[in-house]
Amino acid sequence: MPVCTPSRVAFLSGRHPLRTGMQGYPLKAAEPRGLHLNDTLLPEYLRKLGYTTHLLGKWHVGYLTRNYVPTRRGFDTFLGYFNGVIQYFNHTIEENEQVGYDLHRIVGDNHTVEYRYDYMTNLITEEAENIISSHNTEKPMYLQLAHLASHASNAEEAMEVYDWEETNATLGYIQDVNRRKFASVVTTLDKSIGRVVDALNKKDMLKNTIILFISDNGAQTEGPLYQNFGSNYPLRGLKFSLYEGGVRGAACIYSPLIENSSKVSTQLFHITDWLPTLYSAAGGNSSDLYQLDGIDQWSTIKTQEASKRKSVVINIEDVDYSAALMGRYKLIQDKSDFQKHYTNYKGNDPSYPKYNVTNILESPAASAIANISNHIVTANKIEELRKEATVVCENLMTSDCESRTCLFDIYEDPCEVTDISSQYPEVRLNQNRKIRNI
Repeated sequence: MPVCTPSRVAFLSGRHPLRTGMQGYPLKAAEPRGLHLNDTLLPEYLRKLGYTTHLLGKWHVGYLTRNYVPTRRGFDTFLGYFNGVIQYFNHTIEENEQVGYDLHRIVGDNHTVEYRYDYMTNLITEEAENIISSHNTEKPMYLQLAHLASHASNAEEAMEVYDWEETNATLGYIQDVNRRKFASVVTTLDKSIGRVVDALNKKDMLKNTIILFISDNGAQTEGPLYQNFGSNYPLRGLKFSLYEGGVRGAACIYSPLIENSSKVSTQLFHITDWLPTLYSAAGGNSSDLYQLDGIDQWSTIKTQEASKRKSVVINIEDVDYSAALMGRYKLIQDKSDFQKHYTNYKGNDPSYPKYNVTNILESPAASAIANISNHIVTANKIEELRKEATVVCENLMTSDCESRTCLFDIYEDPCEVTDISSQYPEVRLNQNRKIRNI
């Protein structure tokens, strides 16, 4: 995601608008509720700093009245869909045996339905390129891409690939056809990001941009509603669970402002931190913000200061489905059906082609950044960072946390294998007290 000080552009790629603040089951189609109108969102704060603001893709925090839509919540323009998921090509949503069309363009208060048959990933990409090429660079810009990819749809083919011929030609070595589809959808997303970064470079904006690429949750391997055959290996669990496979997000941030770049960070960071962090990076004073759960961590990103966040409440919906991180310890009780390690989706079959670092260095995104950067990233450095970022767990035998509350040392045991609650009863007791007092 990018955000920058005034005169810098902001480009966020992920799937959910920042600061959703809605607990419980996601909004259903036409459900008459939404994110509270008293909540101020990141783009509203950025507009006060002079930013133009644009959202492409998913909204999914309510459209009960005009006041709930993106352009009444801080965005100047919006092209995308209101609900949780749509089909990639025809942009329909099916729920409760009803089918609706969900692709909208809003500029200010001018709201039209956008009837197009186009692959959603490419549609978002083309719109982003148009916004960037026509942008007046005298003003800073915040551009958020909330991609549909790599979410499954409710089409007959849940993972809708853009080009089957190309998919089979380039990814045919993946024997599991469902995994091949998933890889294809992600590959198209990769190309999208490359095109957007290249567009920023061509507009001479990249040297003043912060780019954040972030996932909103772990992969959905299986499930009652959707399954996209994604993998969180070797982490335990998946989307909808409270294990690391469901709640540990992957992110990558780029900015010329970052000192000592090309590094892996394992410091604690919560999604609510992005609002004050990016507002601070954009030139705002985070102390002006009020009633936020988030913490300004721009200095942590920029200079590698120690993270100011020491704990995260993951969920306190009920006694049987709760978790929290306090320092290195994670307390969890999760009675869901999605606790296991998905070892059949390792993604590292020895028959697969070797990781090609040259393709990374020659990719559109890498080439665009190299064009304006004095920092040189070598193939050896990429391999080193990739190894450092890889989670390795030798034993994936699972502790039962359905009938009891478990305690894990998340730094020593990221795969949540060994319940240490009996070894550290005082830690478990203190963690429980802290959660109940929140």
